[in-house]
Amino acid sequence: MVWTIVIVGIILLFIVIAITKVKVDCQYRHNQDDDLLEVKVTVWKMRVYTFSAPIIKIDPDSAAVIVEEEQEIAGIDSKKKFPITPHLILEDLRWLRDLFKHVVGLHKIIKRFLKKVSVNKFTWHTDIGVGDAAHTAQLAGAVWTLKGSIIGLIGNTMRIKLMPKLSINPHFQAVVSHTYLSCIFSFRIGHAIVAGLMLLKHWRRRPKMERPSSSVENNM
Repeated sequence: MVWTIVIVGIILLFIVIAITKVKVDCQYRHNQDDDLLEVKVTVWKMRVYTFSAPIIKIDPDSAAVIVEEEQEIAGIDSKKKFPITPHLILEDLRWLRDLFKHVVGLHKIIKRFLKKVSVNKFTWHTDIGVGDAAHTAQLAGAVWTLKGSIIGLIGNTMRIKLMPKLSINPHFQAVVSHTYLSCIFSFRIGHAIVAGLMLLKHWRRRPKMERPSSSVENNM
């Protein structure tokens, strides 16, 4: 009798965890030379993870962007600075290429998971100007095309719950560069678990190289 209650309790707990929704709130702000990326993860209306990464400065000698990263996990804060260099970006791209080679059908697994992701909010406002009316108009048109393509891609891969709010405000006689992007999406933990199990199932062999970012952080 006791074991039956324990087994039933474990099954119920697993079901509750599987159907629990995770909400991810991403915000990006760009104002001339200042940038700020914030990510907040919420489960059961409790914030379990916070990430904030403002760009501090650009090193002209190494073409590196110095970023200060702030994280909060279960109330524990951590801060660190690290450079983002062209070399590091190339290494990350190589790591992703190796990942695609080692996992059979990775794009299908990701696509199947993204179909379960709901986009609850998508707002993207932009103020732009280059000081010349003709060039500003051309740039505004290009940005509209870019935004439309991104929304189309999101609509084809995820479930959009509300109509995205997009705007572009051209400044024809001034140099302006402002952007505000806010996106809230959610998914169930059970879907993430299934995707993780599928990745493990299709894993051929462990890549020899570690992700470059981890090695960079260890050297800092």
